Amino acid sequence: MQAFSRDNLPARGDGQRDWIDHPRYSVVQRFFLARLERLLALRRNPEVFTEPWHASLVNRAIYSTYRDCVALGLAEEARTMLRGEERTPHSSPSA
Repeated sequence: MQAFSRDNLPARGDGQRDWIDHPRYSVVQRFFLARLERLLALRRNPEVFTEPWHASLVNRAIYSTYRDCVALGLAEEARTMLRGEERTPHSSPSA
């Protein structure tokens, strides 16, 4: 596995990472990185949570996908995405 550098993470114009076109990662690695990115975007979108249990499901899916990334040797990339999520304000669902 190659060393990781934040500067090498490809970014699209909207600030999200574009894992699909990056040759460094295998197809499975790109799948889980893109899945983690999508789940984090869902968590930032308050319209998604129409029921209180929706937030719980998204959070569990994020944790599960993070663990998949770690198992695939993508711990640093996943942590970078999660740290970016901490800096992004998101609304909690209103009950």
